[in-house]
Amino acid sequence: MTRPKRPALTDLNCRVLCPLSDSSAENLLRPGENCWKACRADRFGWAVDGAEYFRALRESFENAEHEILIVGWDIDSRVQLVREEDDPLFPSPLCETLQNLVDRKPDLRVFVLSWDFAMVYVLERELLPAYSFGWEDSERLHFHLDGKHAAGASQHQKIVVVDGQVGFVGGIDITKARWDRRGHPAEDPGRQDPNDDIYGPFHDVQAAVDGQAAAALRELVSARWENATGSPLPPLEADPSSLESRWPDSLKVQLSEAEGGLARTWVDPQSLEVTREVESLYKDLIASANRSIYIENQYFTSGLIADALAERLREKNGPEIVIVLPHRTSGWLEQSTMDVLRNRALETLTRADEHGRLRIVSPVGDDLGEATINVHAKLIVVDDDWLRIGSANLSRRSMGLDSECDLLVDSRGRDAARRFRSELLAEHLGADAGEIAEATEADGLLGALDRFNGGERWLDLLSPARDDWDPLLEPLAEFADMEKPIERSWRESVDRIGNEFSNLELPVGQPGSGSDQGPDKKESAPENDEGDDGGDDDNATPGSGWLFLGIFVAVLGFWVYWLVQGAGADLSLQDVLALLREQTAHPLAPLLFVLAMVAGSLLVAPIIGMVALCGLLFEPYVASLTAIAGTLAATAVNHRIGRHFADAIAGRIPDKVAGRIDRVARSSDALTLAGLRLIPIAPFSIINLAVGAVGIRLRPFLAGTLIGMGPGILLICFSVDRARAALQGEAIFDPWIAAVIALAGIGLIALRVLRNRQGG
Repeated sequence: MTRPKRPALTDLNCRVLCPLSDSSAENLLRPGENCWKACRADRFGWAVDGAEYFRALRESFENAEHEILIVGWDIDSRVQLVREEDDPLFPSPLCETLQNLVDRKPDLRVFVLSWDFAMVYVLERELLPAYSFGWEDSERLHFHLDGKHAAGASQHQKIVVVDGQVGFVGGIDITKARWDRRGHPAEDPGRQDPNDDIYGPFHDVQAAVDGQAAAALRELVSARWENATGSPLPPLEADPSSLESRWPDSLKVQLSEAEGGLARTWVDPQSLEVTREVESLYKDLIASANRSIYIENQYFTSGLIADALAERLREKNGPEIVIVLPHRTSGWLEQSTMDVLRNRALETLTRADEHGRLRIVSPVGDDLGEATINVHAKLIVVDDDWLRIGSANLSRRSMGLDSECDLLVDSRGRDAARRFRSELLAEHLGADAGEIAEATEADGLLGALDRFNGGERWLDLLSPARDDWDPLLEPLAEFADMEKPIERSWRESVDRIGNEFSNLELPVGQPGSGSDQGPDKKESAPENDEGDDGGDDDNATPGSGWLFLGIFVAVLGFWVYWLVQGAGADLSLQDVLALLREQTAHPLAPLLFVLAMVAGSLLVAPIIGMVALCGLLFEPYVASLTAIAGTLAATAVNHRIGRHFADAIAGRIPDKVAGRIDRVARSSDALTLAGLRLIPIAPFSIINLAVGAVGIRLRPFLAGTLIGMGPGILLICFSVDRARAALQGEAIFDPWIAAVIALAGIGLIALRVLRNRQGG
């Protein structure tokens, strides 16, 4: 980090809840397309950072009489909402506070909905949260874990609604390591989580609304509750408009009679239909900008958003763009995935910045040392006209997979957007918000940034930091940051694999090749398998299969490189091979390889290549058992897919292939089915899918697979092991290994002869 020298920084339904001005509706907001509902808030405000938000929550909770609704990605029962010991509301741990409120208020009900998180987050979250809240038997306190979403998704919305009258929406969960003050001091006793661990500076923003906008948020939470539990929220016992204000005293009203809208990302768990209002609204906001675009976000991995911004940067008179991101993401997993995709997106923008109107920065400070401020906010300010606060990251997941909710506010002709942006920049630059607003008006967004970016706090330039390993990690990163449901990707993969049947180029003379035969001459060519090499037709393997195998080998190479670097010495090839065998001696390594073989089969990776790689990594006996287990597991998974999507696949199987398999199916004994493995007419995975699609039972097919492929697997694994031994300078001849190779070869020949005698 280097301080810059000035100016160095070169469907629920889509009805409209209330009328909008014609220009607003016509120019930007389109319910059902880029927003869920257009709506008005009688009052609108923002809470910058956790200390402001948690206090506002605590005050609103205290005012509640009928209902408190909490929805979050993570909710910790122990989190302290107020942390100043001299405050009359201290202490206020979340669970205990809500329990006390219900005890004091006979009409109050509380509903808490938290994501039933993936195990990858198990070390970051409160274990057994339902037990921690301890509300299972309460009639007025309700806690539920929500896992009703598309596979691979998360419930990422962060919403609180009090008495249907005041609503909060944004990026802050009521959980640990979120509380911080605006100043983000280097040391703050309040920045301590329920486990007494100290965490670093944390920056985020939450919006507050009341009136009809709050009612819309309650409707959204009710739909979420019904999706998770099967029952909608009970109706409110009082009309929110008749109640006294629940607006928190500590939160300033920034705008009255604020028009705007709510945008969502949502995947229906049943139909897998995707609502992409968040993405659509981002595109429209970026396209609408005239002077400036100011963005803060935790992630920046969406290629679509990067392309939209890049298009504006290429314009000769386009808007200035400032993007505030964390200096680095937290944790090795995110750095190996989200940072890789971020680098790619940042490269897109820097290449497009032909006119010098881009700043990509991260907040740092002299007093923080090497520590940086964790930017967790999800917001955009366009010109002085629009401000948007929500839960959606600029990630692929947030655009099409995770549940999200963003609030857009129309500030045209008013100064809310300008004040909001100025307050945020003032916090990052240690400057006065009023002076920043004046500088922005006079010199533009970049001019103001250059003017104030040289104090004890500053915005450090970020640049793409891609390294040689990023291309190897990108497939893993794209899987972690999926932009569509796994189920939909699965169905598309099945369709793609089914289409491979139509395009499959089988060798001339083999059944199913279709060579020299018209479509109406199914039975005109005799089945003559002589001269076949007895292996998979790898020439017909789709490119994605070879890509998977290539990526697998590349990742393995990266792992070896990392091990060698850790060894702190230049290692020879012999040493590297020995190191590989040493590492794969772990008891779980064979299981991981079996899973990798199943994954490879879904992309039609060549089975022989995966078996050979197994022979290189493991001792020959372990390798053989692992490869056989992986082959059988992949067979079972592919067969299951073929049976489940029989209609989609069977219709794409070439007539000759279908006829051959159909004739085999009439016998359906293991030895006959082994013939499909001895001289296959299509790649391994394609045969598995086809066999499942035509209805051949799995058990005899597995037995046939073991009979037909077992000797070949042994031959490959033990032969590869001897090649490795030669490279390492070991004795090549081992009587037991030689015996296994000889027996495997004899078995393969015997099966081939037996099959030919049976007529194929």
